[in-house]
Amino acid sequence: MKILIIGIGNPGRGDDGLGPALAARMAGVEPGADPEGALVAVPGRSAAVVWKYQLNIEDALLIRDYETVVFADASNLPGEFVRIEELAPGGAIAFTTHEMSPAAVLALCEDLYGRAPRGLLLSMPGFSWELGDGLTTGAIRNLDRARERLDEFLGSSLRA
Repeated sequence: MKILIIGIGNPGRGDDGLGPALAARMAGVEPGADPEGALVAVPGRSAAVVWKYQLNIEDALLIRDYETVVFADASNLPGEFVRIEELAPGGAIAFTTHEMSPAAVLALCEDLYGRAPRGLLLSMPGFSWELGDGLTTGAIRNLDRARERLDEFLGSSLRA
């Protein structure tokens, strides 16, 4: 199965960097080792990862050839646990900064290319969103949990 994991967030804003940190961990590289937007293979698995500050319309082209796309992002909902949920194409397709949701990227892909991959949203709770590098201790625990949940949820589909 051809899988793409998109880590969304800004590593320079504290726990907002959870998505890119998960992408780096899946690829077995140090966070920040690869530039934003560079596809990196996941060692030993039929998957690739990429990290982005935010989603854009061009991401419809990026995801079109994958069977499954996991959008990994930090969340700030109180009391939330790491979770994975199915996404359906939908929502408003906006072309301005900070308005392109994962569901809208799926919808645009379906509209432009006649199909959309299976979409999953992996939400990881964060605690601090201030300027500065580094994840909080709680976010690092959630990063570990997210990696475990992603491996568990996708199971053998991530194996080469």
